[in-house]
Amino acid sequence: MKLVIVGNEEECLGFSLAGVEGVIVEDDSMFVEQMQQLFSDHEIGVIAIADRYFSIFSERFSPVIEKRAVPAVVFIPSMDGTHHKSSLKEYLASILGIRL
Repeated sequence: MKLVIVGNEEECLGFSLAGVEGVIVEDDSMFVEQMQQLFSDHEIGVIAIADRYFSIFSERFSPVIEKRAVPAVVFIPSMDGTHHKSSLKEYLASILGIRL
């Protein structure tokens, strides 16, 4: 299973130094296209996404990811500041599907 980072060039570069494959996206439509491709790749086990794409992901891909265990999707803080507005408690509750 592979780990893939989805973000801008700088975010992907940092992870590539650790051997993680990066998928560079420059806008929202490119993000949607790349995510569709990543979900069809059965070798990917974890997708780490810059949190600037959290709302787009929630709107477009939440129904898809709720039905699958793999790949696991995690959001990481963006280089240009955190875009994810909910608290850590709310975030973990949404990921785990339980109320904390």
